Amino acid sequence: MSMNLTDRQRVQLAQREYRNWRVGQLVKLPGQLIIGQVERVANTADGFRATVVRHTAREKVVLLRGSSGIKNGDPTTWTNEWLRVNLPVGDAILHQLPTIPAEMWTAANWLNQLMAANPTAIFYLYGHSLGSINGQFALANCRYPNQVAGAWLYEGPNLYWLLNVQQRKKALNLRCRIFNYIDPRDVVALGYLDLQHTIGLLRIVQSTLISPIGQHMWGGYQFDQTGRLLLADESELHYRALLDRYLFKRAQR
Repeated sequence: MSMNLTDRQRVQLAQREYRNWRVGQLVKLPGQLIIGQVERVANTADGFRATVVRHTAREKVVLLRGSSGIKNGDPTTWTNEWLRVNLPVGDAILHQLPTIPAEMWTAANWLNQLMAANPTAIFYLYGHSLGSINGQFALANCRYPNQVAGAWLYEGPNLYWLLNVQQRKKALNLRCRIFNYIDPRDVVALGYLDLQHTIGLLRIVQSTLISPIGQHMWGGYQFDQTGRLLLADESELHYRALLDRYLFKRAQR
């Protein structure tokens, strides 16, 4: 499946993480392309949310849900997603402190348990924003790397700076199977100072400038007629890295 989806379809699949799925529902993309059937939904007390989709007998897709936002969330959105995870993670990255919210550990333990319960299955992970945060951390703590077929993560901050030596080694082991997309104009995607100190292979999007919320929600992404995502060169990251280095220095004062 990973070889047959275009970049546009992968983004469309990642966008499906924000829907409130029920077990048994079919997950489809535009054009009635069926990805599979929902077989499990996770919704924990600390705010972690994910959906497992059965693609084939051996292939499963994991959709890691991102932040719902104030408008589309529920009464727990502000406490579970922002005060407990997003804001502390951003502050920890700027100060380079190993502050790991409980939800991120839940994501790591949940993924390991899912893989252990399905030892012959391989997994495709998708996550955006908070979903990218949980995905990066879960992969850096993955005990079953051979079961990771691929991961496509979008618009999350760089968790590399919060990992210990062992976690960085695990992330490095999976580096070529993790595709980490960031729009350099998205303020949420902070902490990417270069192409090496990242979780996965960094892909810099050649984006158009729109509103801040729209920018974060894939709004600046551009695709060609074949569905291929337009990518920028390293110079686009350079300007964003200058801002992040400035923020890092300010945080250390």
